[in-house]
Amino acid sequence: MRGEIENAGYQAFFDALIDGRLQLGQTLTQDELCRILGISLSPMRETTTLLEAEGLITVRRKVGITIFYPDVKFVGNCFQFRGLLEKEGLRKFAQTVRRDWIDTIRSEHTAIIDFVRQVNDLEAYRVPVKKLERRFHDTFVDAFDNDQIRVNYARLTQKMYLLRLHNLNAVGPANTVTSMEEHIDIIDALKVADVDGAVEALERHLQGVLHRVLTT
Repeated sequence: MRGEIENAGYQAFFDALIDGRLQLGQTLTQDELCRILGISLSPMRETTTLLEAEGLITVRRKVGITIFYPDVKFVGNCFQFRGLLEKEGLRKFAQTVRRDWIDTIRSEHTAIIDFVRQVNDLEAYRVPVKKLERRFHDTFVDAFDNDQIRVNYARLTQKMYLLRLHNLNAVGPANTVTSMEEHIDIIDALKVADVDGAVEALERHLQGVLHRVLTT
């Protein structure tokens, strides 16, 4: 999806959080962050400006750079915003959805469920699951055909991915299968042109993901 910020340091920041070189809530110096991200001081100034504008870090003189740590309110607000966008986008998408899309995306979901059950290894299935999940949900947001919505949604989902990844139980095999099965409920409702049912299934899915993130 279009909308990701085109800045090497910004992307390196997310990569470092994903692979554990940085931690949510961590405080470190600018020099330490430069070393971890592999960039020099000059481009780091642009990167920290972007990260601070996105609410991902706080820069304080004589203290250092503190990476955000999401509280319950932050997580809830993210899911509420996501739900507003996706449910309305789903209604728009349902007006033009094609049968071949339904058949293909459903087949891909059953295949990924089988794969997750077979490998039972987060590192093996994390990337393919993420790609399918992003493509599935992005489809609804793309129905707006609005670049401003795409930009904000892309940044939102990037943050939310970090939340889920840092609660590894939330993205374990059982919960991942449950999430993909919830996707299939949405697809099956679209297949029979039950738009309200699809939106209700999407709401259940988002509430389920929120519950798993907060309580698993």
